[in-house]
Amino acid sequence: MFSKDKFITGFISGLIAPVAGFYLYYIALFRQMDFTGFYNTLVSNNTLAAAISLSLLANLALFFVFDKFGKLNGSRGVIAATFIYGFYIVYLKFI
Repeated sequence: MFSKDKFITGFISGLIAPVAGFYLYYIALFRQMDFTGFYNTLVSNNTLAAAISLSLLANLALFFVFDKFGKLNGSRGVIAATFIYGFYIVYLKFI
């Protein structure tokens, strides 16, 4: 599946996967409203941090894929991207 074990591959994948997870969350539960309305609802209800946290489950799956194929540097990249999202979630929640 992955030809080279690179940190940057895991990092970029780890940044993109939660965006896809966030979109899947929107499609699964809120497809009756437009995306900007969905985003504004999350912001106004102060639940954006919780929705982003749920979307990080995509990184968990991605981490296990990298681990199964023995791509340790890719796994480290996914973890680094998850930490960046984690800092952003803490920022949204407390600041």
